[in-house]
Amino acid sequence: MRAFQIAVLATALAVAGLASGARAEEACADGRAEFLAGWREFAKPFSPEAKDRTLTARQEARLAALPHLEAAVAAEPENEQYRISLAYVCLTAGRYQKAKEILDSSLELDRDSPMLYLLHGQAEAALAQMEPAEASRRIKPALESFERAARLDPENALPLLQAASVAFDVARPDLALPLLELALAREGCTRYRLPIPAELGPDHLSSLRMWQYVQYEQWSQLIARCDNVSKAALRLGAEKEKLGELEAAERHFQQALSVGRAVGAARPNLYISVNAAINLMEDAYGNLLRVAEARESEEAPAWRSELGVLQIGRGMLAGALQGYLQRVASSPPDSVDALLELEAEGLRMIIAGIGLTPASAPEPEVAAPGDPPS
Repeated sequence: MRAFQIAVLATALAVAGLASGARAEEACADGRAEFLAGWREFAKPFSPEAKDRTLTARQEARLAALPHLEAAVAAEPENEQYRISLAYVCLTAGRYQKAKEILDSSLELDRDSPMLYLLHGQAEAALAQMEPAEASRRIKPALESFERAARLDPENALPLLQAASVAFDVARPDLALPLLELALAREGCTRYRLPIPAELGPDHLSSLRMWQYVQYEQWSQLIARCDNVSKAALRLGAEKEKLGELEAAERHFQQALSVGRAVGAARPNLYISVNAAINLMEDAYGNLLRVAEARESEEAPAWRSELGVLQIGRGMLAGALQGYLQRVASSPPDSVDALLELEAEGLRMIIAGIGLTPASAPEPEVAAPGDPPS
């Protein structure tokens, strides 16, 4: 009798385990489906069928994506890729408080993700800047999040440049300049990739292009903040130059140049970042040339020569971009990684030609371990 009872209990436990496993598998399937649906909604303005790509249409797409991504997180609450996606879309939609709440809870689950802290810093900064009169006082939590991201990714200048940009925005050069110096002391700059699924469009080529539009929007935002830092350094240099403090002016112009170089060499190598870098470096070289001439420095011919090199690089960049677009259209790469490698391949000679070090290969996704959900 006892043996019979044990057998019945074992069978019941096994059935319960199977049911639990089935429910978990079903939740995973639901999460993946909602995750994909959310990103497809987000990317709709960039689809081949889209007739409206205005800012209004893009905002409507962001809002339409939110319920799907919320459902994905509800199905798998501990999935970091889903949480990162939801937080990012909230940020782009202007739902800053909601983004912060999602990221607060996400950081309770994982305190070792630079991407989570980077997004958290962006949410905190947006909330602080909603009250301009108080922004300079309320910016500390944002800077702390960026600095935490920087500690977790100790060779990457990106989080510190983002922090410096925010500090400059709220008129705190006393905070921005030390952050800038720390950033420029680092070995390189890497932009994190969002966990965007590759299957966004009706066909492979459309999916690649839609992925680019979505991912490059985020990367463009990161580049814009670096641009902000470089221009802030140029402004500080101009102020010192006006006061006749030419050595101090030169130091700030050198900082602006270093930011431009970091943007141009940042991984993954992109046409948009090399173009931005050429613009930033050109501005910095022009200012350095003027100061060198005023100081009758022997460096003046070198700065003038560098300006000429940038003009050659700009012309090469335009031609390489056309060739790249034609190659993608005629023979679409097999994957997103192959797409990024093709882009980097066309940029290596140009990046080296303007005095920077090209990346050898695209960086893997940083967002979370494991393959992105399909």
